[in-house]
Amino acid sequence: MVTKLKNLIINDSKAKFILLLLLFLLISILFEAVYDLNNNFFYNINYYYKEFTIPYFYFFGTPLHLSKVELEFVCIGVILSSFLLIVLCFILYKKNKQTKVKFLENVISLFSKVKIELTLILILILLILRFHAFTSNKMFYNTNLIIYNFIIISIVYIIYENIKYNNYNLKDMSITYVFFSNLLSVYNRKTINKKLAIVFLISIVMQAIIQNMVLIFFMYIYYAEAIAIVILFTLVNTVFHLYIYNFLSAKFNYINNISKNVKNIENGDLKYKLEVIGNDEISDLSKSINNITDGLENAVDSSIKNERMKTELITNVSHDLKTPLTSILSYVDMLKNNDFDKETVNDYINILDKKSQRLKLLIDDIFEASKLSSGDVEFNITKTDIRELLIQSIVEFEDKIQNSNLDFIIETPEHAVFTMIDGKKTWRVFENLICNILKYSMPNTRVYIDMFIKEENIILTFKNISNDKLNLKPEELVERFRRGDVSRKTDGSGLGLSIAQNIIELENADMEIIIDADLFKVMLTFRRVN
Repeated sequence: MVTKLKNLIINDSKAKFILLLLLFLLISILFEAVYDLNNNFFYNINYYYKEFTIPYFYFFGTPLHLSKVELEFVCIGVILSSFLLIVLCFILYKKNKQTKVKFLENVISLFSKVKIELTLILILILLILRFHAFTSNKMFYNTNLIIYNFIIISIVYIIYENIKYNNYNLKDMSITYVFFSNLLSVYNRKTINKKLAIVFLISIVMQAIIQNMVLIFFMYIYYAEAIAIVILFTLVNTVFHLYIYNFLSAKFNYINNISKNVKNIENGDLKYKLEVIGNDEISDLSKSINNITDGLENAVDSSIKNERMKTELITNVSHDLKTPLTSILSYVDMLKNNDFDKETVNDYINILDKKSQRLKLLIDDIFEASKLSSGDVEFNITKTDIRELLIQSIVEFEDKIQNSNLDFIIETPEHAVFTMIDGKKTWRVFENLICNILKYSMPNTRVYIDMFIKEENIILTFKNISNDKLNLKPEELVERFRRGDVSRKTDGSGLGLSIAQNIIELENADMEIIIDADLFKVMLTFRRVN
């Protein structure tokens, strides 16, 4: 039974909270009882109440009439019993110290946001109210005083726990420290915070002088009350000024921090980000500066990428144009300097025709890609059955598909599917994607072309297994002159995906490339219309 009771008291958060409140109450009672014994029995009662009984309302209970001797014994009994109970509660509290009380932790956390000067003012107000209750109460009628003692002790305990919560760092808990550190700092002579601190100090001193003049005027009438009220108002006024200063100082420090850190951006560190504090115009300024640096960083990255692409463009164009041109020049030179029979001449002419067509196709692709990139292309956007357009595109390549050793699996809705596109341009997209599949797919594998409707969107997917290892990122594949085979063994300009993406974007649709090992997938998303 004792063990269960012990475990109940030690491991229960409610028990710890009740023990703490009881400890504060007993300390309050002990203080008042000791005060009564020391001041009333040793002084006043011995002189005024030698023979009379005293109306008695000692702390709690109903009024009684006790003699001096009886009252003295009661007072001593209260002192001894409260002291013993305090010791007992303290021992139990220490054993229960590790138990967490959520309500108490929330109160301490709440007070951690309040500067220590405000809590000290609260204690001062309670002391003034207690003094007023002390002067107006009858002797031994101490209930109000005990309540004030209890509240003051509770606040002092919370302050102490709050100081522990902040690792005994009083600097962060005090607004006075910030004020005087800015006022006395030799490094802040020209800063706004220094000037602001001086202005606030003058204001505090002037108001203190005025309040002391009021004290001099009223001190002859209500001496004690006037002193207490003036001290209270002086402290409240000072803390009020310090709070305003602390708020403004934090904002000025934030502005100063932005000003200093912007120099990092000025020096070219575009990856530097300003700290965003709060939710006001200054924090919006920090966000805007961060957005500007993001834009500048993207612009610089884009510029570097464009320069790299220009270099690659020149290299790739030179290579792709040089190869057919060299072949054409070689065959022309052979035809000019040699006397071949008619059959050989015809073979060479056929080769020249193929090389010329290859060169023409490459030049046409370069010209088309250039126009699409600049946006200098007219689109005839009309309501189009994209399902029918896809089927026509596949039928157009039927012979090549049958000769490709690829198994095409096509899934589309049974009904017409309409969207707003340029039919000819979108047909070119399908043509480029199907050509890529025929060129770069691993032989004897399946190719999946699917169309389905998802909410208000039409989604087309083209999936195939690549014959070559895909070591490129999806975004790199849509760069100009990029090919799926790095060795460039296949015919093609490397512009197909780039042209397709530009067309899709200009039609306000989306194109996404997904690479999963050797699986290559292109997903087109169009807006459905009725």
